Amino acid sequence: MTYRSITQSLHTSPVELVIDYYDAYVKRDLSTLKKVMTARSYAMTLQALGLKLSFRDADFKSLLAKAEGDENALLHVEKRLMEEEAVVKKLPSIVIQTVADNGTKRKIVHYTENGKAKKLYFSKEEEGWKINYLAGRRAD
Repeated sequence: MTYRSITQSLHTSPVELVIDYYDAYVKRDLSTLKKVMTARSYAMTLQALGLKLSFRDADFKSLLAKAEGDENALLHVEKRLMEEEAVVKKLPSIVIQTVADNGTKRKIVHYTENGKAKKLYFSKEEEGWKINYLAGRRAD
């Protein structure tokens, strides 16, 4: 599957978003990640991406802690993370296994990443399907 424009991605299925997510993650394309994820899930992703840098830079660590509630801190965090060289150099091998409903507006995509079983949770938002790490629990 090839990388599509973000406009297409927002109105597509969770299965296609898994590939887009990995492509954006590998390329450190934070603007795409921000658009395909809920705000809380995006903040959690920034925490993971910024972990190594936060050990080396106390100022960045402080900004990272404030990023979820402070737009100015978020902009600085995003800028620093985009400047950092991406750790992963190539897109992993993704094989979709199954898609399961988890209520009326939530789905779980089960897949393998380089042979390891994984899953991503999605919720139906106004803009379309979005990755939502917190959508793993049954809501309805």
